[in-house]
Order: sequence, then C-alpha cells, then structure tokens
Amino acid sequence: MRIGLGPVALAGASRTQLDALAKAAVDASFDSIWVAESRAEGVGGGLAAAALLAQMVPIRVGAVLDFGGYHPLYMAEDIAVADLTSRGRVEVLLRGGTPEQLRLLVDALGGSHLRFDGDSLHVPAGLAANQPVPDRLALNPRPAQPVVPLWVEDLDVDVAQDLGVGAATRWRPGLNAPAASGRWPGMMLCPHDVTAEDLLAAADHASAYFLIEAGTASEAESTGRRLVGPLRMPSFPEWINRQ
Repeated sequence: MRIGLGPVALAGASRTQLDALAKAAVDASFDSIWVAESRAEGVGGGLAAAALLAQMVPIRVGAVLDFGGYHPLYMAEDIAVADLTSRGRVEVLLRGGTPEQLRLLVDALGGSHLRFDGDSLHVPAGLAANQPVPDRLALNPRPAQPVVPLWVEDLDVDVAQDLGVGAATRWRPGLNAPAASGRWPGMMLCPHDVTAEDLLAAADHASAYFLIEAGTASEAESTGRRLVGPLRMPSFPEWINRQ
C-alpha cells in the first residue's frame, strides 16, 4: 500500500505553499508528494516543480502532466532531466494524449535506439532540412531510473499492461482501485475526507497507490495521522490519534 500527498495544483500555488506542503508530507510519513499542471489555465511546468521539490524533501516526487500538448520526445527528455535532477525519485501521471503518443513516449523512455513509424508520428522524422539523418535515435539524456514509474488516467488495464504502465482513476464511493499493471499498483486520486476504511475497501486486499488531496500543511498533517498508520499497520490502535 502506498500513499502520496496531492496532487497540489500549480495554478495559484505559491512557492511558500509548496514548501510547506512538501515539509508536511515528510512529517506525516507520506511516500510521495505530487504536483499538477493545468495547461488549459496556462500553467505548465509540472516536471520542473517536481524536480524543485525533490531538492527539499527525501521522499519521491510526482507530476501530473497534460500529455496532449506535448510531443512525446520532448516529454521524454523533460522526464529524464527531472529524474536525473531528483536522483531517480520522479513519478509521472499522464492525462490526455493518444495511444500513439503514449506508445512513443514509453519506447523513448526505454532508452533503446528506436525507429517509430506511426500514423502521425515518425522518429526519425526524416525532414528534408535535417538530412542526412540516422536510421534510429535514442533518448539523451536517459533517466536515472531504469524504468520511470508512469501511470495514465482512465486507461484500460489491459492496455496498461501491454504498455508496461500503471492505470489510474478518480475516487468514487464503492469503486475499486484499478488492478496492478506489471510492477505498478493501480492508482486512485482521492479527496481529503476519505477514511482509511474507504481506502482499504477500494484496495480490496490488493496493492494500490492512493493520492490524497490537501490544500494546507495542517490539513496534510492531519490527513497523514488519520490515514497512514491504518493503511500500513493492520489493527492500528485508534487511540494513538487521540493523544
């Protein structure tokens, strides 16, 4: 069972707020802290913000990215740089994008020399202005992690398993977390007022990764006290939180 704080919306967030939430995530024993960009509101920079937080906290850092506006190779480069900057602690959740974009991104992050001939994306592109071009290209630099943890929101679990990525969904009462995909547990984005019992029911005795919203540092700390112990320790004594 893994539990992360966030995602914290970068739209309207100040550096001071991010610093306070990052510290609270560590103090409350969360496994990770996440930020979310919103390109529809003109706010990008999710990976840069995650890399910045990695300089302040020892836990893992995650970025929720609007994939549709990225070229997959540019995104792969940005992920690699952020992962190197964080010393291999970056995790990524994608929103939007096409299956073709996702396939190219996964292939690029794999680190091997690739040739990709899709319906609309081609690598190498073979543009006349770039002649001569090699037959294959490889990502440079490569990420620090051999495999960067990558989830995709609202992706069919069978497709996720085929691509080697995780599946993610938003919390709804009575809904189970997505099934694990390879090495990645299913991810569920949850409101701050969920209970430990809700999350244990959603996991349904399987591995799961829950991201819990929090708007302030005090809210993050109280959420951590309320959830982290019961999720990691069966029969967690409730009297501890009443001290």
